[in-house]
Amino acid sequence: MITILKRIVPASIKEGLVRLKTTTINNWRKRNLALKMRAKHFQLLTKLKNKESITVVFIVIHKSVWKVDSIFKRMLKDDFFEPIILICPYVSYGTENAFESMEDAFSFFSSKGYPVVSSYNYKEGNWLSLEDLNTDIVFFTNPHNLTRREYYESAYFNYLTCYVPYSHDISRYNNYQTQYNQFFHNAMWKIFAPHHEDLEIFREYSQAKASNVVVTGYPAGEGFFLKLGNNPWKEQEKSKLKIIWAPHHTIDGGDLMLSTFLHYAEHFMNIVKSYEDKVQFAFKPHPILKSKLYNLPGWGRKKTDDYYKFWEEEKNTQLEDGDYEDLFRWSDGMIHDSGSFLAEYHYVKKPVLYLCNANVEQFLNPFGISALRSCKKGYDINDIIKFIESLLAGDLMHDDKFYINHVNPYFVNEMPSEKIINIIKSECRIK
Repeated sequence: MITILKRIVPASIKEGLVRLKTTTINNWRKRNLALKMRAKHFQLLTKLKNKESITVVFIVIHKSVWKVDSIFKRMLKDDFFEPIILICPYVSYGTENAFESMEDAFSFFSSKGYPVVSSYNYKEGNWLSLEDLNTDIVFFTNPHNLTRREYYESAYFNYLTCYVPYSHDISRYNNYQTQYNQFFHNAMWKIFAPHHEDLEIFREYSQAKASNVVVTGYPAGEGFFLKLGNNPWKEQEKSKLKIIWAPHHTIDGGDLMLSTFLHYAEHFMNIVKSYEDKVQFAFKPHPILKSKLYNLPGWGRKKTDDYYKFWEEEKNTQLEDGDYEDLFRWSDGMIHDSGSFLAEYHYVKKPVLYLCNANVEQFLNPFGISALRSCKKGYDINDIIKFIESLLAGDLMHDDKFYINHVNPYFVNEMPSEKIINIIKSECRIK
């Protein structure tokens, strides 16, 4: 019967029913969930009252979106916390990709000497539960349903949960619902927002009305204020200009369309060759881009692997898929169409060219628009060449307005990670 109704009901009525569900019914469910979770969180906090230490599990899906290192390091030094990293599968692009990504992330954190476990027990062929780890608090950096239920919905329904956005929250799409008003956001115990514009958006669009949101600044930005680390750029036969190209993953359209990768991919290979004696390039793609290219008609696994191999092997190029603070700080400029990097590269106060799609500002929130206004804007290959030539000539300066007004204030008296640690300990009644 339902199948027959779906066939005969006009499309306009179907669309109206979908809007009714998403804007009215789902919002009612989210408001109800937020209220229920407040009571649940109170019960969970009561259980922690007399504990001498608590176990904090950090859910990790991709190593390159690990944006809570400063928090994790502070917890390692504090006897009240027992932090551990749980590597979870990215299930959107098949089993093979999921296990490759997990193994890569596990190796990355193991090399840092961090306490880390895989969510999959290879010996027994089963998945680890959060209960197995005696979990008290779960940290998320991604709000989307990208992994198994036990590391997503079951986690935020049953534990005290904290969310630190992996992005600097610069974008706007789907009427802010995806970033600010999923069931996930309304179920969180604490959301640590990177800027005050975020707080205002949560107040307007989240059904929890920002009751669980605290503005702390962006913890991932703390690395830019530390002592300069080792130079991660490939050694060259002579000194060259260092430029990062960081393409976004949104090649498949949808609600958010920032990526210009498909338009410029071949052009950048030619640019690398043309400037091989003057410029070295770092290719810093979004971690999801590769998986999307594997599944994109006209690309596929072989072409994608060959493309990434090009960036690994050319004498004046390198492929970057991990930490990037020192990559940024040792660079001379960046070309990108990224989301979070739109704000993050301003931390190093160096020239940046943002490659724009038509009407790019419709995909940016007020914070993102402010960040864009401190960038050079590129609309075609000629703008890219002009930017490179101007960098070589030393004619470009960074526009510091965004940094001064929207970044620096959050790092003046106390680091974001300090604020977050103090809030958690205060809530757990630990002085």
